[in-house]
Formats: sequence, C-alpha cells, structure tokens
Amino acid sequence: MEINWLAVIVSGVLYFMIGALWYSPLLFSKLFLKYRNATPEELSGPPYEYIATVVLDLINALVLAVILKALGITDLGTGVLISVLIGFGIGSTSTLTFAIYSGPHKALWAIYTGYQLVAFAVMGAILTLWR
Repeated sequence: MEINWLAVIVSGVLYFMIGALWYSPLLFSKLFLKYRNATPEELSGPPYEYIATVVLDLINALVLAVILKALGITDLGTGVLISVLIGFGIGSTSTLTFAIYSGPHKALWAIYTGYQLVAFAVMGAILTLWR
C-alpha cells in the first residue's frame, strides 16, 4: 500500500494547529479553562507535551490515511464523511467514556468532540484529495 507521506505530515501538523486555534482565546479557551477549573498558566506544559501531541496527531493522520487508502476512497465527500465517522465513532465515544467515569464536566467532552470532528474532516479532505 502506497501512502503519501507528505500528505500525512501536513495533515498531522494541521491537526495540531487546529487544536492550537481551537483552545485559543479566539475560540474555546475561556470555556475550556472554566470547565477545567484552571488558569492558562496551570495548563501550559513543558515542551515534551507539545512534541508528544504532534507525534500523536501524526499517528492519527497515518492511521486515517491507511484506512482511506484501504477503502479505496477518492471522492472528497466520502473521504470527509468516513473521516468524521471515524473521529466520532472511535475518538469521541472513547473520550465520552472517559468523561463519564472520571468526572470532568461533560461540556469538556463537547469541546473535545468538536475539535476532533473538525480536525478529522480537514485531515480526511487532505488525505483523500492529495494522493
């Protein structure tokens, strides 16, 4: 199976950048901080946490690329739909299970889920079109 590695890298980096925007003051940082009961200073982690996040985002992009390729998806709409279904059906349901049992405010799940769905849609579009 031939994978477009540049598309995977771009998709993974965009996943990270969408997260940076999603949790910024432009979008959801106030709600995120409120429901985390935290300050920005408390949540700014060491560099290795950001590096780990980029690596995990690249893994997400690679797995999504493999699935889309294995399914033979070349149509933009289908690629985005399948990607969003994967993001929701696997990612978002897993984070909801975590939220149910570990106690964070359920609004955090909505913030996390929105981020995943947007990011997976963008990655799906890139990975479907950039073959």
